[in-house]
Amino acid sequence: MVEFFDWLQELGLERYASVFEENEVDFATLQILTDEDLRELGLPFGPRKKLLNALAETAGPQSEEATRSAESRPGAPAGERRQLTVLFCDLVGFTEMAGRLDPEILQTVVRQYEGTCAECVAHYDGYVFQRLGDGIVAFFGYPLAHEGEAERAIRSGLEMLDALPTLEVPEVGRLRARIGIASGLVVVSHADRSAFGETMNLAARLQTLAEPDTLVVSERVRRLAGGAFDYVDLGSHDLKGIQKPTHAYQVGGLRRSVSRFDAATHSGLTPFVGREEEMRLLADRWEEARSGDGQAVEVSGEPGIGKSRITSAYRRQLENRGVQSLRFQCSPYHIHSAFHPSTAHLEAVLGFESLDTAATRFNALESYAVGQMGLPLEDVRFLAALLSLPWQDRYEAVALPPREVKEATIRVLVDLVEAEARAAPALVVFEDLHWADPTTLELVDHLVARLRGTPLLVLLTYRPEFSPRWLDYEYVTPLTVPKLSRDETLALVSRVTGGKTLPADLLDSILERTDGIPLYVEELTKSIVESESLRVEGDAYTYVGGRQDIHIPATLRDSLMARLERVPDVKAVAQIGAAVGREFSYELVAALADLRERVLADRLSRLADSGLVLQWGAIPEAMYSFKHALVQDAAYDSMLKSRRQQLHGRIAAVLEERFPDTREAAPELMARHWSAGGEHEVATPYWRRAGALALERFALREATAHLREGLHSISERPAGPERDRDGLELRTLLSPAMVAVHGWAAPEVSEVMEPALELARSLDHREAYLPLLNGLWVHFMSAGRHETAMGWAEETLSIASTIEDEDLTICGHRSAMTSNFWMGNIRASQDHGDRLRELYHPERHAHIASLTNNDPLTADGSYRAQYLWMLGYPDQAAALSDAKDEHARRGGHPFDLCFALTVGAQAFDYRREPEALLERVDEAIRVGREHRIPLMSEVMAQLVRGAAWLRAGRPAEARELLSATLTELGKTGHRAWVPYVRVNLAEAVALTGDFDGGLALVEESLEQMESQGERVHYAEALRRKGWMLIQKGDLDGAGRTLDEAVRFARDQGTRSWELRASTTRARLLAERGDPAAARELLAPIYDWFTEGLDTPDLVDARVLLAELA
Repeated sequence: MVEFFDWLQELGLERYASVFEENEVDFATLQILTDEDLRELGLPFGPRKKLLNALAETAGPQSEEATRSAESRPGAPAGERRQLTVLFCDLVGFTEMAGRLDPEILQTVVRQYEGTCAECVAHYDGYVFQRLGDGIVAFFGYPLAHEGEAERAIRSGLEMLDALPTLEVPEVGRLRARIGIASGLVVVSHADRSAFGETMNLAARLQTLAEPDTLVVSERVRRLAGGAFDYVDLGSHDLKGIQKPTHAYQVGGLRRSVSRFDAATHSGLTPFVGREEEMRLLADRWEEARSGDGQAVEVSGEPGIGKSRITSAYRRQLENRGVQSLRFQCSPYHIHSAFHPSTAHLEAVLGFESLDTAATRFNALESYAVGQMGLPLEDVRFLAALLSLPWQDRYEAVALPPREVKEATIRVLVDLVEAEARAAPALVVFEDLHWADPTTLELVDHLVARLRGTPLLVLLTYRPEFSPRWLDYEYVTPLTVPKLSRDETLALVSRVTGGKTLPADLLDSILERTDGIPLYVEELTKSIVESESLRVEGDAYTYVGGRQDIHIPATLRDSLMARLERVPDVKAVAQIGAAVGREFSYELVAALADLRERVLADRLSRLADSGLVLQWGAIPEAMYSFKHALVQDAAYDSMLKSRRQQLHGRIAAVLEERFPDTREAAPELMARHWSAGGEHEVATPYWRRAGALALERFALREATAHLREGLHSISERPAGPERDRDGLELRTLLSPAMVAVHGWAAPEVSEVMEPALELARSLDHREAYLPLLNGLWVHFMSAGRHETAMGWAEETLSIASTIEDEDLTICGHRSAMTSNFWMGNIRASQDHGDRLRELYHPERHAHIASLTNNDPLTADGSYRAQYLWMLGYPDQAAALSDAKDEHARRGGHPFDLCFALTVGAQAFDYRREPEALLERVDEAIRVGREHRIPLMSEVMAQLVRGAAWLRAGRPAEARELLSATLTELGKTGHRAWVPYVRVNLAEAVALTGDFDGGLALVEESLEQMESQGERVHYAEALRRKGWMLIQKGDLDGAGRTLDEAVRFARDQGTRSWELRASTTRARLLAERGDPAAARELLAPIYDWFTEGLDTPDLVDARVLLAELA
């Protein structure tokens, strides 16, 4: 508060600086305080008037950045965006009162009414924004935010309804009021005392639903206030001026004996995640305590880390074993109320809520304290006084000084706790000691000091700002609750989503923003799940929103803003830092804030001391980072959008001018600030450069994010050729990245590529043809739409011929080769592959991989190895597959290599060599994970691994893996190759004893092969169907099916499929007593082979022929 202090010193009022600091009053807050507020702070008449006069005459020590902001929009008052809880209180019968009473009396009535309401608002740290005569508008969450603003507003309103009827107003009688409370976004300006937003109107409309002496809240307020209150559901209402129907609730009153944690989790708890070490430590201390060696554990950690969850979970464990627990809940509303936690605990234990007379309450107290706990009767007076019972009429009066009364009360309370423990080992929990009143802390001092020799475990929870005072005792153990690990965070997200998976990008965003804080994880995930940004697809969610659609949950906003505003005068600096990013430098903030060096250093120092940001290095080289991403979001969101845009523009300009290296080193940073600053045309080349750099590093998710942001930025530009050219370049770069991240068949791929191809044609931008035509071909091919894909392959060759483009010609042949392969046209596939190999030159054409994710020669080798095996050349297939892998390794493109090692390794599946297959799979998984290509490492490689396990005699493991991974592949829209993988799954299912299930899967695959014209594995699918029919005893059906398999393979020219089908059929013929027919079928096809004679298929055939001879 350096500048503020200087200003007070100029007025001769510096002696009040400590008062303002203790009450968290900075200059912005001071501007909206009234004479009555200053009197409440303890300022005498003279200083109050002097201060108010000075405020009226000067703008005071405003920061230069605030002045700059005001100057940026002439005539516009300063303001900020806040989540506020707005209370609207209306005096019942005011119109009639105004017509009946003398104006002077009416003025007195109104002032009493307003004064009473203002006291109730101040009690819960609210702010009276407007006094309307018969109405009061109060804000909770402005000018300073606190945790639980909705609860504060309701408590304040209930207090008003209790206090107003007690006022002495003879001319009027009993004053009555109606209250409405709403929460939501409000734009507030303290300069002209204005506030805008639907929340203001909603609070006023809710008030009209309230009956006299009642309080009505919105659904959002009820949710934010948690389970601290009882409600009466008033149903849904169409309110004037409110866009959507509003669900309203009448507040029935405060629930008694509800802890803060219980109130916050009234709707249910997410299953417990992690915390095994913490629970073990508590269990160890309990074992020591129950043996008579009293223990205490100080459970500390920041808000939301899980202190209450851990203590609650362990308390329930002990209670389920019959252990007595005593709970003492400290409250932010009773910091100055002596012994408040003890009073609330006793009232709950004695059931005071159901006892309505002093006599019954005395009886309950004496029965408990004397009868059950064995305290002397003379000690009961101290408990009675604590409970506000008229003890003087019941017990002998004792004249003791206040200090001795306090000490005696502490002694009796500790005796009471010890008495509980003497009856049986007990657990005592003191929650939220950072809100404890001083006498409660003294009580804990005495309790901890007397623990030795008492079978008692005491848990003390508090936040980092609290200074612990009991660690000198050897039986007190500190427990600092850590953040959740990544795996624990993922487990918590999964439990919140009910086991449904979230898209990887969205999951990464949740992890990044929540920093392992369980409350943040749970609330952010819930808010996303409950939003309209997710669509359920089976057991997974699809995200239809954008990164910018992820907002701070309303349940966290109050506490985050409270943490930010707890440190005076730093919010403006924090907002600048938040606009820069999660990390920011002193040098950059200094260039933006225009503050004196001493002032800026002081504010940044206090920001770091508060724990909101972390600091590395010393000024002026210092770097800062927000400890939590959500705190950064809270600081950023509190700025007006116009202020944000202006600030981003200044950041970009400063980076350009003073940090020119940023343009090359971090183009995404320049792009983000220029876009957010509204300079979209300037931003576009930076987005393009950022995407291109990420692609060079094969950082696919980053590339996709940068290029998508670039397209969004371009959409804000005026239509025209320049915008079209820039959009085409971004889409061309984005296409292969999206394929690698989302899969070839994902609908997002065609959504990007088809408009891009139209742009390329309209602009005659031929350089874009290759990645776009190839991308559209591979998209439809992977989706199993082979005829459509073949059309794109033919169009590619046609365009290539017209414009005489060798690269495009090679890609056209690569496309036609692959489509013909899947359609079972093996010779046509080979013809196109041969033409590709004639044209391909490693030096001239290696760059094609960066445009399509696949080197043409790698692609040809991947399919050529397969069809060479199918055509009857198993050794050539293996050799070519190895050569293809070496070529891919030399090329160094991670996606291309993974493709070669998975889809391109199928020859070893056909050769029934699981070890060779697994060797390649392991390499693909390593490369895929290293380069973050989950499509390869977690899907394609796992499908091939499942096939290898099947060949290795591990059908149960293969079944589980293939089933799960096929489901994942299906989520991308991929359908090519799926029928054959499902045939492998069918065999695994059959080998684990479910022949009906296996047959059903084979039939599904055969139907899919027919429907999408994918015939390359058709003969093998028929053969395995025939084998399953044999196992089921349907030998005739098996014979017909196997004959069809042989005929199909023979017509197709696929000798290896023919050999397999013939071997299975021949074995059936032999078993049915016709060995001659079996030999006649098998011998010719076996004799055709000239290589691969030691492969399992040929060995099986040779052995069978020997048996038949």
